[in-house]
Amino acid sequence: MINYNKIKKVKAIIFDLDGTLLTGTDFKLLRKELNLEDFAKIDILEIINGYSNEEKEKANKIIYDFELRARNQIKLQDNVEELLQFLEINNIPKAIHSRNSLENIQHFVYQRLSKPYKFHHLVGREIEPPKPNPSGSLDILRVFNESFIKQNQSIIKPDEILFVGDSIDDITTSNNFGSISMLLLNDHNKHHSQSADYSISNFIELIQILNLNLSLNNNNNNNNNNNNNNNNDNNKISLN
Repeated sequence: MINYNKIKKVKAIIFDLDGTLLTGTDFKLLRKELNLEDFAKIDILEIINGYSNEEKEKANKIIYDFELRARNQIKLQDNVEELLQFLEINNIPKAIHSRNSLENIQHFVYQRLSKPYKFHHLVGREIEPPKPNPSGSLDILRVFNESFIKQNQSIIKPDEILFVGDSIDDITTSNNFGSISMLLLNDHNKHHSQSADYSISNFIELIQILNLNLSLNNNNNNNNNNNNNNNNDNNKISLN
């Protein structure tokens, strides 16, 4: 049974891209192409950041070519469009925070999906430091709240945002940011499920959770309205 103490506060969602909205990318192959197979436990971007300018340029070209091939091969995650449609119908804001490039995130949003779903913000590794540093998520929060202020809505805090990803980096990013973490389970990450606030096996589960959450919130709002009406009735002065 899911404990809704955290998730019932959700007012917006941040998604990871690779392995989450898209099926997984073979990063072991990328390490092989970069000759970094002996450094499996060290972050690729962290290693490259220590290179000379010439070495960094060569490595970034390898990464760019790898991601360009991958984006045309990997598939949409099952039920991803059903989820995006549900979020739009229910006016739940969404954004993407990925270690991929902004170019590839935009390719997913504008080329891979069947229609132009609205994302409030798209953040790639160009905003440094990349995940698991929360800088990108903080920038998303800024854009969320700028939009809410324009619509005369209350601003939100990190603990009202659900961060959905498939890796320990996503969970760590969420923890560093202060949001609610949700792990999309696969055959390789189940051992990380205890580190996340919530875990799901597919996006249909997330739709069901959010739908129930919306129902609970609507019931609470109706109860509050009924209580206010009762209080108003009790406060009326009889003129008889």
